[in-house]
Amino acid sequence: MGRGPLMSLEHILLGVLGKPQSGYDLKQWFDDVFAFFWNADQSQIYRTMARLEGEGHVTSRHAASAIGPAKRVYRATAKGKAELRRWLKEGPVSPSQRSAIYAQLIFLAQLPDREARIFLQRFAEQAVRAVAALEKIMAEDDLKPVPQDAALKREAFFNRASLGLGIARAKAASAFAQELLAAHQTAFPEQEDEDHGHAA
Repeated sequence: MGRGPLMSLEHILLGVLGKPQSGYDLKQWFDDVFAFFWNADQSQIYRTMARLEGEGHVTSRHAASAIGPAKRVYRATAKGKAELRRWLKEGPVSPSQRSAIYAQLIFLAQLPDREARIFLQRFAEQAVRAVAALEKIMAEDDLKPVPQDAALKREAFFNRASLGLGIARAKAASAFAQELLAAHQTAFPEQEDEDHGHAA
């Protein structure tokens, strides 16, 4: 028996392995395509790939590199491709997964109002930056010609679907953050700093 269902990161990596990729390539994909949706550092990617290989979802081999030592290139196995299809057929993953902001908002009551307000201001600014960055990516994508190859056309369509969902959620988060900041300022107007939530 295995260790149970795979986590979403493992499924994402299996999806990226639609063609063979090195660990560096996988990290670049996260940075270029997925950075606003999911953060994975290099060591986390390598640990996850080692688990996937140990469970037979991927294989790897060493390949020559034009800019340094040999690199390890990963390829999804038939078992890995079947697991990816199973995950996709299960339907959408809950959007609440892997978002620590929900917990942070709950625990803000433990900060003085002034510090909580600074947090909410940063939350609002972060959301505005996310919208701007995602819309810039979408605008750049709009300039690309529509692929003629059927497989590439389908890939481009669903890439834009993911980006569009990201923009819609970022805009909703931005509007919510602005409203939340205004509501906090109304409920707890600026005054002498009191250590709310900190008992003596």
